[in-house]
Formats: sequence, structure tokens, C-alpha cells
Amino acid sequence: MNDLRSTLLIYNSGIWQGCFVRLNHTGKEQERFFTSLDVRETDGVIQTCLTYKDNGRQQSMNFASLPPSMQVTQTGHWSTGPSFITPWNWVAELCVVNQQQRRRMIVRHDVSGLDRVIYVVETKQGAVQQNTPQPLQCQSKSFGSLLIWSPEPGVELFLDPRNRQQGDITGCGIRWRDHNGITHQILRLYNTAGALCPLSDRWIKSPN
Repeated sequence: MNDLRSTLLIYNSGIWQGCFVRLNHTGKEQERFFTSLDVRETDGVIQTCLTYKDNGRQQSMNFASLPPSMQVTQTGHWSTGPSFITPWNWVAELCVVNQQQRRRMIVRHDVSGLDRVIYVVETKQGAVQQNTPQPLQCQSKSFGSLLIWSPEPGVELFLDPRNRQQGDITGCGIRWRDHNGITHQILRLYNTAGALCPLSDRWIKSPN
């Protein structure tokens, strides 16, 4: 049996230098800030400590086992969020790992649809490069009932902008096609009952 906890650590442990870009519901940058994230295991406990470089403030989180609603792929990509949702507020976080780099998305929905998105670029190879223009304005296109935002070449954020009703299938995803043409992706899907579905790549190819 695949040990997802060990897989998560193998691909995600270390010190990640990051740039967080907060976007509004139209994909326009509101602010950005730089961070350092330390992920390690100590005495059987997974420890994370996020440091904001502008003021030194820190946020820590420790857990011995993976939360029930956390999904981890065999290649170390992961997502977390509620295991059950309604048309009301909900938040999910998704991360894809490509060796010494990661791309993350934190997406918040409210009662009227998409509220905000935080896009995160992280690397173990030193400071994050300023690859994106300031302020960032994501390119956007429709994909069935979803939107695809593109914050940088090769990266697609799959978002549900609807004012959803009970029974609507929904979800979110992040896909990154790197400069070698290799695709890294993870998708979080909720069924008509609002329950989290098992990981599947088919949803991104054939929505709804």
C-alpha cells in the first residue's frame, strides 16, 4: 500500500522560498508578498513554519497524521479543504510539485461565487524570480461551467465562478505544463451531494 504521508514528505520537505500573489474575483492582483516555508518531520510530527519576509511574522502548523480531507498523489501533489460543501463559503488549497519547484493555489468561494485566489510560486533554488508583471492580470477563458485563469505561461487554474445551487457539481484544479512538456496537476471535485470525490484526472478533460 502506498504510504501517502511518506510520499508527501519525500516531495514537499525542505525550505521553500515563495511569492504569494493575491488576486480578486477577476484575476487581477491586489497584493504580493514574499515568504519562506520550512517543512520537516520531527519526532513523527510534520511541522510547517511560514515566515513573512517583510515583517518576520510566522505561522506554524503541526500534524502527526494527514487530515481526512487531504488528498495526495503518488507524485507528491496534494490538496486540502472541506470533505463536504454546500453552496455557502468554502476554501481549498492545491499544490503541484516539480522537483525543486512548486505551484500552489488557495481559492475562496462565498455565497455569490468566486471570492479570491492566492497564487503561490515556490522554489528551493534560491529567491523566487520576478517572472510575472506587476500588477498581474490573469488571462481568462471559459471551460464548460468553469473558468481557466493563466497567471504565467504553462500554468492553468481551474475555478468555478458560479453562484452555485444545491446539487451542482463543483471543484477546482491546478495544472502546470513545464518547459519540458511534462504536465503536473491535481483536481479537487465535489459531487451532487457535496461530498469530496476520489482523485481523478478525467474531470479536467471532460467537465460536467
